[in-house]
Amino acid sequence: MDKNQGYAILKAVMLENGRGFALGENPAAPSPYVTWACYDDKKGQRQYEWGHYGSDLAAMEQDLTDRVQDYQRLYHVEAVGIEAPGLYKYYSTQRPVDIGTFPKPPHNAPDEIVNYDQRVPVEGGAFLAWGHLTYTKPLTEKQMADYELRPSPQNPDLRKRIAEQAQIVGKWEDEEKRPEWQRITQWDADQGAYAALDTTPPEQLSYCVRLIEAQRAARKRQPPIAEQLKEAGRLAQENRGQPGPKKDAPDRGDR
Repeated sequence: MDKNQGYAILKAVMLENGRGFALGENPAAPSPYVTWACYDDKKGQRQYEWGHYGSDLAAMEQDLTDRVQDYQRLYHVEAVGIEAPGLYKYYSTQRPVDIGTFPKPPHNAPDEIVNYDQRVPVEGGAFLAWGHLTYTKPLTEKQMADYELRPSPQNPDLRKRIAEQAQIVGKWEDEEKRPEWQRITQWDADQGAYAALDTTPPEQLSYCVRLIEAQRAARKRQPPIAEQLKEAGRLAQENRGQPGPKKDAPDRGDR
């Protein structure tokens, strides 16, 4: 993780406008904890400002939450990512982790690299992996694809995407009256929202969302039923006003 003024950054919450807030720790400082407003400059370097200092970790964690929420209420922006050591976990599905087998984005080197004794089932047996890496910040889709890495379903960015996609798929499954044994989501009464089943892989949920979006786009391209009926009536009216096909004159030589 980054350091600023001797404080190691424990956590950062970044917002959609590029701003964010961070929590830092320096046990040797008179006030061992601090929260800062932060942003990435044009060179991609994290800059920190407007520090709040304190000695109680729980109080400063609450201060971080309060600063984020106050900023969101004022500027109406959403959080797009949470950064912390080892927060984003990726599995190496095709080979053990070694030199040249994983991405090293600027300012986001792996916090942890772990190789297993062999290729083993992970995430409750969802798939097989040779090992895993953890990062402070999320990798991009291209970075994962280039090195054949697979994200843990527990990664904050993936959990958020799964939650959003579950709402789309859940409503569609209700509209289609799909039977329970065919569903990949369920209604969570405690949360008041749809949730993906534990047995639903993230890839299946994403694939279903793409199909739903393609289906809706196709429907938008078609005119409404009322317009289709009106057009059919117009064509029928035009056809009734046209003369029928001419019949061949009888061959007089046949009489």
